[in-house]
Amino acid sequence: MQQPPNPYGQYQQPYNAPTSPYTMPSYPYNSPPRRPAGFRQWFKTRSRKAKLGIGCGSLIAALFLCICTVAAYGSTTVATTPTPTPTTGNAASVATPTDTPTLAPTPTHQPTATPTPTAAPACYPLTNGGNCYEPGEYCRNSDHGRTGIAGDGERIVCTDNDGWRWEPY
Repeated sequence: MQQPPNPYGQYQQPYNAPTSPYTMPSYPYNSPPRRPAGFRQWFKTRSRKAKLGIGCGSLIAALFLCICTVAAYGSTTVATTPTPTPTTGNAASVATPTDTPTLAPTPTHQPTATPTPTAAPACYPLTNGGNCYEPGEYCRNSDHGRTGIAGDGERIVCTDNDGWRWEPY
């Protein structure tokens, strides 16, 4: 039986041609140039839309981080009870010149608000919500090692007992 002619015989194969399509070609003399690594080169290869998307995403992430930080910080430092400001006497009225005579308002006696002295809390330290701690409750990180008075008047200390807890002593 006779072999059919090779249709690819007219193309001359180079000596070091790869024998398998799954192997990497070797470059004995001139290897391809390597791209410079780094952020600058990476940034140069991105399109304008990609750069705009990355910039806006980074800005939104930074703003979200700032908002979360301020919200977390503000919840621990803001006082829970506002301080009353005492008012004294009547408010001064300012007369404006007009063509028609005006009658001066008659002074009325307004009761003045006297600030009541706030009683010292029977317990300390207070929770972030302003409540008394009870034995067995978890301590804040800032309370580690501190002592205090529970809501029922019992002396408590923040100790590490299977987690930082308020324990009687």
